[in-house]
Amino acid sequence: MILRLAVAEEAEKCYQCIEDARAYHKSMGFEQWHPDYPTLETIKNDIKDGIGFVFSDSDKFFGYACIITGDEPAYHVIDGEWKTNLPYAVVHRMAFSESSRGKGLSKNAFSLIKNYCNQQKINAIRVDTQKENRPMQHILKREGFAYCGLVTFDGGPKLAYELNW
Repeated sequence: MILRLAVAEEAEKCYQCIEDARAYHKSMGFEQWHPDYPTLETIKNDIKDGIGFVFSDSDKFFGYACIITGDEPAYHVIDGEWKTNLPYAVVHRMAFSESSRGKGLSKNAFSLIKNYCNQQKINAIRVDTQKENRPMQHILKREGFAYCGLVTFDGGPKLAYELNW
C-alpha cells in the first residue's frame, strides 16, 4: 500500500470511503461526522488544496485521509496539554472503503503517514476523534499516540491525541 495525493477524478471514490465509514460508525451506535460534514465538496476542496490523500496500490483503492502539515486553529485551545510545540501534521477524515475494513490497513496507513511527515521534516501528528469511536481510539493507542485532552472541533468536544518522535 502507498500514500499519494488524490486527484480530482478520485473525489467520488474518496467520498465513498467517508460514506462507508459513516455506515460502519452508525452500525456501532455513534456518529463520527455529521450528515452535512464532510461532504463531497469538502473532499473536492481537500484535493484542490493538496491535502487529500489516498491509500492505494497499483490497482486497488483502500481509503482516504486529509493530512494537513501546519497549523490547525481548532487545536489552539485544548482542555489538557499537547505533548510538544514542534511543527505537526493533522490527520482528519481518515476512512477506508467497506471492502478494505478489517484487514489491518490502519497500521500500514499510519506508518505511511509518519514517513510522509518525516519527508516534510515534521515529527508530530495530531488527531481528534469522538468519545464513542473506540475502534479509532484503540488504533491510536496501538500506534503510540498519547491522549492529550479535549478540543472543540466540528461543533463539539473531541478526544485529542498526539504522536511525536
